[in-house]
Amino acid sequence: MTNSIINSENEITLKMNQSADKIMFGFLSLYAVFGVAISIFYDTWIIGIAIGTLAIISWFVTKLIFPNHSLHRYTASGFLGVFVGSYIYQMHGLFEMHFFAFIGSAILIVYQNWKLQIPLIAVVVVHHATFAYLQYSGIPDIYFTQLQYMDLQTFIFHTGLAATVVIICGYWAYRFRNMTILEALRSKEISENMDQMKLLNAKLQKLSQVLKQKNISIEERNRELEDSKEKLMAITEKQTILYKQLLDGKMLG
Repeated sequence: MTNSIINSENEITLKMNQSADKIMFGFLSLYAVFGVAISIFYDTWIIGIAIGTLAIISWFVTKLIFPNHSLHRYTASGFLGVFVGSYIYQMHGLFEMHFFAFIGSAILIVYQNWKLQIPLIAVVVVHHATFAYLQYSGIPDIYFTQLQYMDLQTFIFHTGLAATVVIICGYWAYRFRNMTILEALRSKEISENMDQMKLLNAKLQKLSQVLKQKNISIEERNRELEDSKEKLMAITEKQTILYKQLLDGKMLG
């Protein structure tokens, strides 16, 4: 029974991942196109094209080499974080580009696997920590933020809120997975019960046909017995009359 449940969960997860892969590839493509589109603002074509191309190629290569593994999904999660960093740089630290970390985290819920949130938040935290340090160390053309200065407290709140969103999305991915598997198992159980009911109904119909045939046979035998009974009674009646006539003849003689 346990092995059957495990196999069913694996089958459900496989179908869920296959459907989610199509959605994720669509979003990766949109991210790549957006990266190229915003290159027009500060002439960052090389970065826009390179990051988008690398993301798509990495997706296909890892999926081709490890077809039965989730590595391409973790790769996609990581690149959602990379896109955040590239967008921020391409738009010269525009604050709104940081929101793509939240968008990416929400997109990953489609896999209903909280572990896929880890590469995204890891890349975002490392990027923010590194580029914030480099920018405020005086290194030019880093473009982490348009603010003149971001103190440690602001940085902690910034990354903390990003981590909070990722944790919430991971939690709901976990909840949705459990609900999806439970619902699928229930549906499968109902389907199996319906199949068993259909099989049982088919057997009952066959049994009903057999019983019907037997009833017909019994009725025919009953009719034969009735006919035999009537014939026997007629014979008995004739014998009685004949016997009476014989007795009457002897008495007269």
